[in-house]
Amino acid sequence: MEEHFFHLEPDNLKQDTFKLSDEESRHFVASLRGNTGADLWLLDGIGTAYEGTVSEINGKSVSGIIRRSHENYGESHYDIHLAIGLIKGNRMDMIFEKATEMGVKSIHPLILDRCVKNNLRMERVKRIVVSAAKQAGRSFFPIVFKPVNLTAWLKAHEDRHKILCHITGSQSIADYLGDEKKEICLIIGPEGDFSKNELYQLKKAQVEFANLGPRRLRSESAAMMAIAVVNQLMED
Repeated sequence: MEEHFFHLEPDNLKQDTFKLSDEESRHFVASLRGNTGADLWLLDGIGTAYEGTVSEINGKSVSGIIRRSHENYGESHYDIHLAIGLIKGNRMDMIFEKATEMGVKSIHPLILDRCVKNNLRMERVKRIVVSAAKQAGRSFFPIVFKPVNLTAWLKAHEDRHKILCHITGSQSIADYLGDEKKEICLIIGPEGDFSKNELYQLKKAQVEFANLGPRRLRSESAAMMAIAVVNQLMED
């Protein structure tokens, strides 16, 4: 059977045995035409991947044995946290999907003055993140926080290294990152940019303004570009 990753709920792991959820069991049996004896990769979402073998298919319930475990499978040795203004429609879905695939550890949606929406369907977001993590083979599923305003987010992260990607930035992400290779918070604005008051708050909070180039990017493009740049810098 071609290699596939499955989400294994931690509660469904008992010593050296596993049981897939109803949804994952259906996927294995109905979509993949899986059989007993098949080898699987299992991701618990909290930092461990397992190699397992299916030993029993009871109706639509799939279970088996664990052969090996791998801590921090598919994870980087540093942490990227993304704070981004809420944007509408599928473009926000793309951010959750691609940020997950690119290794982000947490995503913080922000309710900003010029946001066109102020809420999220968290169950839908969870499905997107889990699907993307399985696609990428990540053992840790990014934490997605409920939307908050900028003031609350800045207060909660006042001790973190924060870089805002903005057209007015005078230096690059590399200039601000320096030799730091452990943790960074990237901040991306909404479709209509930050308000003057929000930019004032960010400067007052000593957030560093980094420029991603001479072109004005959409929010999702800026997020993906910034994450890719930090990944390359951190890995180097």
